[in-house]
Amino acid sequence: MNFDIQDGVIRNTRIKNDIYSQIEKGKLIKVNAIVLHQTGSNSSESAYFSYKSGQNGAHFLIEKNGSIVQTARINQKCWHVGAIRSKCYELKSCSVQGFNEVQAVLFKKGESYALRVKKLNRLESDKDYPERYPTNEDSIGIEIVGAFDLKLNQYEMVSREQNIALAWLVKLLQTALDMDDDDIYRHPEVSYKKPSEAKSATWK
Repeated sequence: MNFDIQDGVIRNTRIKNDIYSQIEKGKLIKVNAIVLHQTGSNSSESAYFSYKSGQNGAHFLIEKNGSIVQTARINQKCWHVGAIRSKCYELKSCSVQGFNEVQAVLFKKGESYALRVKKLNRLESDKDYPERYPTNEDSIGIEIVGAFDLKLNQYEMVSREQNIALAWLVKLLQTALDMDDDDIYRHPEVSYKKPSEAKSATWK
């Protein structure tokens, strides 16, 4: 697999570079993980329009036909994760103290759900990876173009072409950034998203 990295941009004939500086939010010092997303729209144009607004975005986008586009430099942070869940709580691996701390935040009476999620995110973000899930501060985001069906309340299936491209891109990033298969996450594992997002994505 031949590639070169110049100022966070990966040079390879299979990757189109279309960098949106609007979604770059400061230096990404260390990359620990990759988080997989689906766009919620049926076309890449919708994602590009959103990126131009300068809010949320990811480092790569995989189009319906399997084309790969780098949309942000891998040495820059993007807002793509959101508030993270408690990893030990979700995996049922907390110490007694850790379990009690999470319970105290998640089920505190008199506070809104949004506030409790925000406080849990703060508690988890203070931990070191891999004790916690990846955040915007230490992860690469890959968006897969795929619509969300409001009636069915689920994302569409990731296509064969997209999964082939995803597997190739994940392998490249693992090689370049020294990650293994345990460092690849679907968005709903990490944050509070629809369970079907990237559920049909495969990369092994």
